[in-house]
Amino acid sequence: MAGRVSGREERPVRRYAAVLSLGAPSLGRGAKLKNENQAGVRTVFALDPRLQQDTLPIGDFPLCRLLLSNDSNYPWFILVPRRDDISEIFQLGVAEQQQLWQETTALAETLKDAFDADKLNIAALGNVVSQLHMHVIVRKREDAAWPAPVWGKVPAKPYDAGQIAAIRERLRLVLAEDFTFLEG
Repeated sequence: MAGRVSGREERPVRRYAAVLSLGAPSLGRGAKLKNENQAGVRTVFALDPRLQQDTLPIGDFPLCRLLLSNDSNYPWFILVPRRDDISEIFQLGVAEQQQLWQETTALAETLKDAFDADKLNIAALGNVVSQLHMHVIVRKREDAAWPAPVWGKVPAKPYDAGQIAAIRERLRLVLAEDFTFLEG
């Protein structure tokens, strides 16, 4: 019986792919960041203004921009796929979904060792900033919020230049060859 599945009407499934965002105008007003996809086509994505304001750019994995939350209470990193107008993981194509998880996993494993984490908090929430982004937060039993979530527990304490340089150097020693550091 065509058009029916298990006694229910079959509905068309809306498929998303990263290709939909190529060349699409951004609805956001964030910083436009150029990147090159695997086919060599130049694309642009806009970093949400709140992410731009609250983070420091570290560099790029093949898919994601790596940001450091400007809160020295915790080593708090954010991965943002360099794709415009994406708010959900399922809006990425299958290969990019896998790439996002690979980059998240690689980063988490690296941070656990490099920062001697007791626990890692990994989440893609998007309730305040709808642009798809993945939080990877190093947690230690002695951190300011342990064991509670980090959001809003204590006021953010910005990094100083020396702390940022130390984190960048620590990451430079351990991040994979497919990671490109941004100047800064």
